[in-house]
Amino acid sequence: MNFTIDRNALLKPLGHIYSVVERRNTIPILSNVLIETNSSKVSFTATDMDMDIVEVTACVVLNQGKVTLAAHTLYDIVRKLPDGAEIKIEQVDYNVQVSAGKSKFILPTLSVDDFPVMTEIEKGNEFSIESVDLASLIDNTRFAISSEETRYYLNGIFFHIPELNKDKLRAVATDGHRLAQAEIPLPQGAETMPSIILPRKAVGEIRKLTDGTDGKIKIIISNTKAKFIFPNSVLTTKLIDGSFPDYQRVIPKENLNKLTVLNSDFSKAIDRVSTVSMEKSRAVKLSLNKNLLSLNVNSHDLGIASEDLEINYNHNDLDIGFNAKYLLDIASQIQGKDIEILLSDSASPALITDPDQDGVIFVLMPMRV
Repeated sequence: MNFTIDRNALLKPLGHIYSVVERRNTIPILSNVLIETNSSKVSFTATDMDMDIVEVTACVVLNQGKVTLAAHTLYDIVRKLPDGAEIKIEQVDYNVQVSAGKSKFILPTLSVDDFPVMTEIEKGNEFSIESVDLASLIDNTRFAISSEETRYYLNGIFFHIPELNKDKLRAVATDGHRLAQAEIPLPQGAETMPSIILPRKAVGEIRKLTDGTDGKIKIIISNTKAKFIFPNSVLTTKLIDGSFPDYQRVIPKENLNKLTVLNSDFSKAIDRVSTVSMEKSRAVKLSLNKNLLSLNVNSHDLGIASEDLEINYNHNDLDIGFNAKYLLDIASQIQGKDIEILLSDSASPALITDPDQDGVIFVLMPMRV
């Protein structure tokens, strides 16, 4: 194998590939990327056995062939080479030489025969979705994905067609402390798609791929796998085998105390007062009194902070505590200038909405302060 490629053209696919490969592997071949050339293109394949990705890019091929190289080593080499460098990758006996300008690296290989053969997705539901819509669904929900391994069924985003709203594709994530929901009009062809839980790692990689994609992405969904086909990339992932809980039960229906505040002012004020909050709890107290919101943090070790904000609120006085980081995570997803928070009492979850985004809601459990 022998080909040359521009450094920037190589760095982009390797950037996607290397993050799929786990840094520590008990199976050595899984640390490698499979590189294969045809007449005018080179493909890079990586897997962690739960997810695999194939990236294709143009290059100048002198000799066709395929090899495997350590993914992280190759990425670090290419990343450190100067911008605009022309890189030559050539198989020499049982090694591969990577050279650019006066830099030269001799890298060991592992047998191509040991690289896992990817199992094709069984026939499933096929449809296409706008890249911007998929990115929006992910951005509005992924921060609420649970990292608690015991409740593995919460370690991803639940994509489904709501029972009472069959013209929508809805995404939901929750970690038990907060819940995020977003939806878009149901893409044509998705009417029979099964409900799926897309794992956290796959969610992150798919979101990266949407950044460089305009237009539609083709998706194939079976009961056990999902395949995402981008113009120059194909990502296939196993789905989480479990049942997502009935999240509708935790969405408040009777929260009548609504406050409206400028989101930028609210976010900055929360960020300022939480400077003295304990890192573990990060509790902030919200005190509502007519059209005034008082934010208070009282930390025995770090001090006391308070700040007042003008708001739109004409209900009973109310004190309620929240995790400041969770509030900021939600506020960062609000696209409009205002954030709306609907409350019931100090012990009940808050319902947070964005007036500028239909179908996007957030639920946040209170803290004792």
